Amino acid sequence: MTERQHDDRLGEDALELHFTTLGPLTARRAGQELRINRARDRAVLAVLLAQAGRPVTVGEIIDGVWGEEGDEAPDRAGALPGNMYRLRSALGGGGNLLRHVGKGYCLDVDPAGIDRTVFLSALADAATARLNWQPQRARELLTAALDLWQGPAALDGVPGPFAEHERRMLAGRRDEALRELDLPVRELDAGPGAGPVELRAGAARSVLRPFQLPPDPGDFTGRTAQLAEIGELLAVPGRTQSPLVTVAGPPGAGKSALAVRAAHLAGPDHPDGQLYADLHGADDASGYLAPFLRALGVEEQAVPASAPERRALYLRLLADRRILVVLDGAGGVEDVRPLLPAGPGCAAVVVVNGTAGEGSSSAVQVGPLAPDEALELLGRMIGRERTDREPDAARALAAACGHLPRALRDAAERLVRRPAWPISAMLPSGSSADA
Repeated sequence: MTERQHDDRLGEDALELHFTTLGPLTARRAGQELRINRARDRAVLAVLLAQAGRPVTVGEIIDGVWGEEGDEAPDRAGALPGNMYRLRSALGGGGNLLRHVGKGYCLDVDPAGIDRTVFLSALADAATARLNWQPQRARELLTAALDLWQGPAALDGVPGPFAEHERRMLAGRRDEALRELDLPVRELDAGPGAGPVELRAGAARSVLRPFQLPPDPGDFTGRTAQLAEIGELLAVPGRTQSPLVTVAGPPGAGKSALAVRAAHLAGPDHPDGQLYADLHGADDASGYLAPFLRALGVEEQAVPASAPERRALYLRLLADRRILVVLDGAGGVEDVRPLLPAGPGCAAVVVVNGTAGEGSSSAVQVGPLAPDEALELLGRMIGRERTDREPDAARALAAACGHLPRALRDAAERLVRRPAWPISAMLPSGSSADA
């Protein structure tokens, strides 16, 4: 079968499949539901759907499905091929849809057929519409996004820590959309040990637990020392003020991925939630005070008009809570001062280009990956069998990318879309795989 025939066949199979995750997890082909009876199989599928089109390592799947289990737990790595076999049988596609890639698996399905992806994309488009002064367009997008929900909780009945995180994250995004539309926020399960939260538009709200972090990067590689350093800085025992950690480095070095990964790891130390803002291109960081206040449960009509009043209310809401604030794309620490918490229970991670600059108490500098780490990242994204087959070309490509994660991801995405290409085809003219 030629590459073109493979792509055409894969495209036909993928377009027929539709997945619902905003409620019970279901898979349908041409409108007919497919039988995926085992809970663990659905948990594996949930992890793969969140990274559709990208390789997911075995370790990441195991962590997301089984999490931390005792020594008496069954051989999870040994059980995973059985999960994959049953999923392939249920999804069809002759093994083209769910492929073994290096030390992981890749689910090649159309993102437009996954309600999670469509939901999050609609929310992003609505945010853009609001920025462009298109309120009616924003309302239409939010309404369409909310109509995708098939039940009160995402991945309802799916076990595992990944599914639990997804339920919290997606419920938070849904509630933000409901508040934008000034609609009642539906009752939801906030998680183990937490009672149901019922909020009505126009009624007094208690402080909510926002979970705004982007998903944990599935192919995150290296940075062990920096992760440990950030973890230590955020978990200072007996602290009397809010820690501020600055992650600095050149563009494309993977600062944002490092900050998000570290924030996920620090989640247990900040049980009241995480606030996140992408400040790239923002002229005034204080403009994010209003959405932060809404995420904490403040009614739209109760958000103060002036930035100083919003800042005062923001600090009052965070005063006795343990919330982590992640601010990505800041020009410098002083630029984001209005968004920084002050109470000792909270902490902040600020991502800046270049050096940390003034106002930073603790800075973590990020540079290119080590050559072996860059090679490992490339292998995770395109499959280890390809890098093992062309080790010299893979190292040369990593070097040509400056061992920078962003450039490596751009190159890897082209190679993933073209499985018949050799890695050497991506090398710059005049370079050599033997260099």
